[in-house]
Amino acid sequence: MKLRYFSIEEAEALLPQIRAIIESGIEVKILIERKVDEWRKKHKRMKDIDEALIRGQVDFLASQLEEKMGQIADLGGVPKDLDLGLVDFPTRVEGKEAYLCWRMGEDKIRFWHGLTEGFRGRKPLTHEVNDDD
Repeated sequence: MKLRYFSIEEAEALLPQIRAIIESGIEVKILIERKVDEWRKKHKRMKDIDEALIRGQVDFLASQLEEKMGQIADLGGVPKDLDLGLVDFPTRVEGKEAYLCWRMGEDKIRFWHGLTEGFRGRKPLTHEVNDDD
């Protein structure tokens, strides 16, 4: 499968869907954290059956979370950090492979970074971005 490079407009068109997926993913993560916290508080005095039930619930929720991150990947985005709501989109900046970088709470995509730079290496979009190969 050929890697898709996004223009700013193409990536921004996906933001409403991606926001909804991230919001849902955060809700699932909170449920997982609550179940794990419940287990930590009670595990020493729990019956095996109760512990197995919580473990099964956490496993199910974890699979739901994994599915949500997969939905972002299916759209072409690269989920980076659920807590920050951070998603990258493959692109080309000045002819070099890079990522458009978006964070939950930002109304549009304003930053990019190189393949190995990550969030801390974000730079304002002042260069030409194209989606051709």
